[in-house]
Amino acid sequence: MTTYPADYLETMQAAALGFLRRHEGQYLGQNQALFQRAVENLQTLGVHQPTAERLVSRAHDQLEALKGHRFLDIDASTGDTAVLVNPATGQRYRIPIAEIFDALIDEDPGAQSTTR
Repeated sequence: MTTYPADYLETMQAAALGFLRRHEGQYLGQNQALFQRAVENLQTLGVHQPTAERLVSRAHDQLEALKGHRFLDIDASTGDTAVLVNPATGQRYRIPIAEIFDALIDEDPGAQSTTR
């Protein structure tokens, strides 16, 4: 695993954000294609793919925050907890994944669950 200095990562994340802002109009409704192009762009700058993917993900969160959209903070979330952000208020909500399943999936009368 490659280790990068923090200022380098910040610079590359800023480059990813700039790329996303410049090209989002070309990829309307094609978020995955835009994400992949941004990753490829960072790779041309020498960033390894896993790091590029993480930086583009963070840059995408920044872009959504700039738009005022609520979003999932991927870096702060874990397999057990989702962290939701409301940029308008600055509030962050930590929601256990089990509660999401309880509220949206397990209690859905249309869902047919065979295990519990």
